[in-house]
Amino acid sequence: MGRHKTHGGLKATRELIELCHIDKGKYVLDVGCGVGVTPCYLAKELGCEVVGVDISEKMIYRANERARREGVEDRVEFIVTDAQNLPFEDAIFEAVIGESVTAFPEDKERAVSEYRG
Repeated sequence: MGRHKTHGGLKATRELIELCHIDKGKYVLDVGCGVGVTPCYLAKELGCEVVGVDISEKMIYRANERARREGVEDRVEFIVTDAQNLPFEDAIFEAVIGESVTAFPEDKERAVSEYRG
């Protein structure tokens, strides 16, 4: 799967997926997706449709490369955006996850409010 930078690695990601009741075919938002490890995992292993967002253009570029390599580019979309101002309609995702990203926005309360939609 490649390197996984979140604390706890893929084991922690699997626990988060279970805690969030993410299963086959869900529509998921991954805030702070980085290089796309979790969105690609969700698409490949669970057949989820996933939107990954990150503030870094470089991370989004690498996430798109990963999706192509793993053959899931039809089930993932990556967007450069700020967690404090997400460009989505309210309540369109069945699950929203963010692995370690919420520590970084200046206005954490606003970011979490955006996640809830």
